[in-house]
Amino acid sequence: MAHLTPKENLLRLLSGEIPEWVPSYSYYGPLPGVDADPPNMGVMNSVLMGERGARMGGDFTDIWGVPFKSVEAVGGFALPEPGRFILDDIMKWRDVIKAPDVSAVDWEKAAKADLEKLPFSRDNVALFYGPSGLGYFQTLMSFMGFNEGLCAMYEEPDEVKALFAYLHEFYMGVAVKYIEHVNPDVMQLTDDTASERAPFISPEMFREFLLPLYDDFARLARNRGIPINFHNCGKSAVFFNDLTRIGISSWEPVQLSNDIHEVQKKFGRSLVIGGGWEGRGRLLDPDVTDDEIRESVRAAIDAYAPGGGFMFAGAFTPGSTNDESAKRKNEVLQKEVYDYGHKFYK
Repeated sequence: MAHLTPKENLLRLLSGEIPEWVPSYSYYGPLPGVDADPPNMGVMNSVLMGERGARMGGDFTDIWGVPFKSVEAVGGFALPEPGRFILDDIMKWRDVIKAPDVSAVDWEKAAKADLEKLPFSRDNVALFYGPSGLGYFQTLMSFMGFNEGLCAMYEEPDEVKALFAYLHEFYMGVAVKYIEHVNPDVMQLTDDTASERAPFISPEMFREFLLPLYDDFARLARNRGIPINFHNCGKSAVFFNDLTRIGISSWEPVQLSNDIHEVQKKFGRSLVIGGGWEGRGRLLDPDVTDDEIRESVRAAIDAYAPGGGFMFAGAFTPGSTNDESAKRKNEVLQKEVYDYGHKFYK
């Protein structure tokens, strides 16, 4: 009989121990029919919300002025609006990119207000915290688009580094204040630097442009003994030799294009794998059965959970904001993650 809370179980996993059961990194929060809280949530920076706030879903403008558009085909999640990039010349970024003025913010009051909005008990659920907005690489692409953004990194590296330093100064300033009052259980870093097929940049460029910034941010967690989770989609395993050296202890979503067994062989339980499942192939057919969905869950857990170091991370992406089929599939999926995952280490 399990005696740990979901929070305690997740933190045990992130510390390199074998958990009592297989945790689920839930992207969508609690789902109907699932008798468990998700083991993670994030704190939003209330002072950075509103018209220039970074959030998911609906049309909005982020904290840097990038317009985002809700996309029905992915369940209403928002993406940078095509054709409306705010920066067309990296040499002019100082004229365009302006950090919000937070000099008058009462950080204790702001953090308290956010904590009061949390839809769960911190005694039961681990609290993830990361800076609002996207990571440095992803933010540059939202400013300029991939064509111009990648060309800027190659042609004008000093200007790109100067822009990244400006973003970093702002993010670090907010994080230092917020962490003091929020005291998170897990630090969250986010940057999508790879597609499903391959990284967008080389390991050398990764180390030159991004790793020092991640390292500085990770230091805030290392100095406090807080585990660090890194969100990086796509085939990004090549970056984790460096990321584990700066203290990253978990990675999600680890997509199937990565050689997950090789990653586990290399890092063992020192790098928790969050993933190992994708809604693809037969699982996307309209007539897929509940038993087939359950079997896909069991196959992923059987493949990657032995020996610990694994949390299930995956869900069916809705094809619209009213996709009842995806809702049903996710209920079956997460219920099986809970039921089978809770029996796995018995």
